[in-house]
Amino acid sequence: MFFARYSFLKYSVLIFLFVAGYTFCLYAQQTKVDSLLVIAQENKGDVSSFRAFKELGGLSEKNDARQAMRYYHHAIEFPFRTVYAKEFVQVCNSLGELYHNTGQYDSSLLLYRQGMSLAQKFNLSNEIVNAYKGISLNYIRQSQIDSARLYLNLALPISIQLQDFSMQADIYNNLGNVSLEESKYPEALTQFIKAANIYEKAHDADGLGKALVNIGNIENILDHYEKALDYTKRALRISEENNSYANIAYCHRLLARIYRKQKNYDQALNEYQQAITFYHKRSDRRNESETYQGIGNIYYDLKQYKEALRMHEKSLEIAHSISSPSQMAYSYSGIGFSWRELKNFNKAVAYFDSSILKAREVKNRYLVMDAYEVKSAIYAEQKNYSEALKFHQLFSGLRDSLTQDENRQATEELEARYQNEKKQDQIELLQKDRQLKNISLRQGRTVQTAMVIAFLLIIVIGVLIFNRNKMINQAKRQMEIERVRNQIARDLHDDMGSTLSSINIISQLAIKENPSSPFARYLQRIGEQSSKMMESMADMVWSINPDNDTLQKTVARMKEFSAEILEPKNVNYQFEVEESLNGATLDVAKRKNLFLVFKEAVNNAAKYSEGTSVQIHISRSGNELHLSVQDNGKGFDPAKAQNGNGLRNMKTRASEINASLSMETVPGAGTTLWMNVPLT
Repeated sequence: MFFARYSFLKYSVLIFLFVAGYTFCLYAQQTKVDSLLVIAQENKGDVSSFRAFKELGGLSEKNDARQAMRYYHHAIEFPFRTVYAKEFVQVCNSLGELYHNTGQYDSSLLLYRQGMSLAQKFNLSNEIVNAYKGISLNYIRQSQIDSARLYLNLALPISIQLQDFSMQADIYNNLGNVSLEESKYPEALTQFIKAANIYEKAHDADGLGKALVNIGNIENILDHYEKALDYTKRALRISEENNSYANIAYCHRLLARIYRKQKNYDQALNEYQQAITFYHKRSDRRNESETYQGIGNIYYDLKQYKEALRMHEKSLEIAHSISSPSQMAYSYSGIGFSWRELKNFNKAVAYFDSSILKAREVKNRYLVMDAYEVKSAIYAEQKNYSEALKFHQLFSGLRDSLTQDENRQATEELEARYQNEKKQDQIELLQKDRQLKNISLRQGRTVQTAMVIAFLLIIVIGVLIFNRNKMINQAKRQMEIERVRNQIARDLHDDMGSTLSSINIISQLAIKENPSSPFARYLQRIGEQSSKMMESMADMVWSINPDNDTLQKTVARMKEFSAEILEPKNVNYQFEVEESLNGATLDVAKRKNLFLVFKEAVNNAAKYSEGTSVQIHISRSGNELHLSVQDNGKGFDPAKAQNGNGLRNMKTRASEINASLSMETVPGAGTTLWMNVPLT
């Protein structure tokens, strides 16, 4: 409580200082603004008038973005003159940035392209780089990733030639954002770290804050919450010290997302509200809309659906005001989810239809696919199985299409990497050969000495190439194993899961249409068995997926299962995990059998023990993982339970992974299960 009050007081003071500083700056600038307005109006069409409007735009950018846009528009309406060519390009780039911040990406692209064309004509290197960066940012927002990377790669060599470290760091930072859009998180993290190092070298505190918060975002995506909080708070401190208000707001938004994933909803809402304050002051409508969407998601998690609906409607209102179809699509989707939970299915379907239209407009097929899936679920809840089946088939078809596209992109990427490796090998061999010739010419050694050196170098190169190929083959084999596991998990989930889901829906539809049919009871059994198979299939897909190899993911799923089984039965449970298990991994077999033994033990405690509490403890001793599940129920007679399938299955699964399994139970005194699993 003390920390919460301290945090609130700290940020209240910060916001007060921001508002006070903002007011002071307005007064300090007013005299200069008045003078510039006089120059702009008295010298219409003059060079000094153009420069006055340009400076007015620069003064207004931080405090009133819309007024800045008006001043810049006045400036670019002047006839172009060589005498202020560089300044004219700067106005184009500045106006392009403002349009980008308000979500008007087509207008932003147009202005950046105009600035790029003029900068290239007059060989203005700095302005060329800024135009390239602006164009790439718009392409990122429009999900045109290849085009975004192209312009950043054009900008990078120019920035290196200019020896402008901050500019180079900006490009690496944006390349990290490109990789982030492609879900290439290790590559994105590498680019962000490179940007942070260069910003630090250039003593660019504002840039360093941006890079650190981007690193925090990657750590959050990878579920490394402590690292994510550390990087984001460091970025926030740096940004506050340098009055980088845009980055301060983004840090608060990221902190909110991290706290939401940790289910610390009060803290998350507090961070989002602080972000809203900064975005509103800066007239950053796009980010303000996205922040309201985040607040709506938190209220949805809290099951406060009316409040969630209100926040998503605010987000939609702002998205409409800036004509952002992408943000509209997400807002419509959020409203649809809220109406669904409020049981107003007609409104929910209508908003999901609107989300589909906007998602198609921005070519966001994943959002369309999600809408199809939810509409199928809504119709199934209404027992309108024909419509449920129709949208389930649309969902399945679009999902399969996206899977094919992903596979095609992955194949093309592997082919490109293979070609690049071949070219790199050829370049390395050519470079070694050139070195041999230069050594021979400079030193004037005899032909015999040159041949000996060449022979030795060839041997060394051969060894290096052999080792390189060996490492590449090992990496490829590992990638292939991961790919096969991913493919198996995807096929089980997509093909068999989709088929079982279709069987379940069709059986329910058949029962509804022919309730008096003599086959109704068989159809009912088909529906029940398909539901059980879908649950087993989910466990199988989870165990195969390589993303779940860490013990942390296994423990998270065990916690989730415990809550699903024990909470509905009002059974109190305590789940303790030692910190020494952080970073431990399990192979597929151990992970699967550990989870299934645990699942059987918790099921038995919930169904048969008639107890009121369950104690679950996971620890590590040396290279062994220890699991214990203890209930305070009625216990059972082990002699009578030896022939049961459950106990026999648990012992079989334990033996498959060389684990030891023991159980202690006394009728009327509860049951305790112990399992020791080797980690190596």
